[in-house]
Amino acid sequence: MPTAYVMIACDYGQEEQVLDELKTIGKVKEAHGTEGHYDIVAEMEKMTTDEINNTVSEKIRRINGVRSTLILLAQC
Repeated sequence: MPTAYVMIACDYGQEEQVLDELKTIGKVKEAHGTEGHYDIVAEMEKMTTDEINNTVSEKIRRINGVRSTLILLAQC
């Protein structure tokens, strides 16, 4: 099963609140603040591609302050 890295862009000033909520999602292994176009990177693993897509769509994108996401799949 692939490891997924979810790049998350947040509304200005919402990064800490989004990080706190990400840590409550059981499927998220780690989440860290970043610099650049995306504000946060979250790691998810041991999930199918469908589970990753559903978690991002149904949980991460619904967090207040999340503006956009990009999923990167590491399959090697």
